[in-house]
Amino acid sequence: MGYLSETLRREYSDLAVRDVYSTKLGDTDIEIIEVSKDDKKFIAMFQSHHVKENLFRWSLIITSAKHTRTLKGMDTVEGIELALKSSVEAMIAGMKE
Repeated sequence: MGYLSETLRREYSDLAVRDVYSTKLGDTDIEIIEVSKDDKKFIAMFQSHHVKENLFRWSLIITSAKHTRTLKGMDTVEGIELALKSSVEAMIAGMKE
């Protein structure tokens, strides 16, 4: 299990999270997961690289049948969690349309 899947399982108990692939390439952690809710799914790919102390360079791609969101940044863990939360909530809202 990786950071993204653990975060989603902790924050969104109504989502079914399935790990598809996770690996480490050099210092970069890579994770691909499938998330479903009410027979609708989206795929997410998350990459993170520890830069220093509590600072990470990261990117997130979330895609469903109707929407795609791509984000990247350099943040603390708290900043990453805020970005993940807003992106996942937007994706869930888009799946209801």
